[in-house]
Amino acid sequence: MKSFYSIIYIFIYQVSFSQAPVNWTINYSPKKNIVIFNATIDSNWHLYAVNVPFPNEGPLPTIIEFEKQKNYLLKGKVLQQRPITKYDKGFGTKVAYYKKKTSFYQKIKPLKSSFEISGVVKYMACDHSQCLALEKEFNMAINHQD
Repeated sequence: MKSFYSIIYIFIYQVSFSQAPVNWTINYSPKKNIVIFNATIDSNWHLYAVNVPFPNEGPLPTIIEFEKQKNYLLKGKVLQQRPITKYDKGFGTKVAYYKKKTSFYQKIKPLKSSFEISGVVKYMACDHSQCLALEKEFNMAINHQD
């Protein structure tokens, strides 16, 4: 009987963590020195904004963390497209979210012509019955050609 529960637990764990309702593509624009985070969101799912109305209430905001590097500097904060903002009865507060797709942007100042950009996007995605707190690691090599 113990092995039966172990199998059920493993199945639920795999189903829960195999879902990725947000697909990320991360690019760098050398002309503008901007890292672009494009999110494609599955239908019936929401991705929450970087800047949410009440960060200590409701869903977790999207957080983009960069590993510290000596070869570039972050300029300003992560910018976001305009989210849908409305009161959510489930969270009991006003929330800011995206449907279908969105992009986030981080300006950088390169200090060398070749460097790596790496970090993690931490985000929450919810549908009508569940919320998932997920992470997407990123790493890209940049080689500026003068």
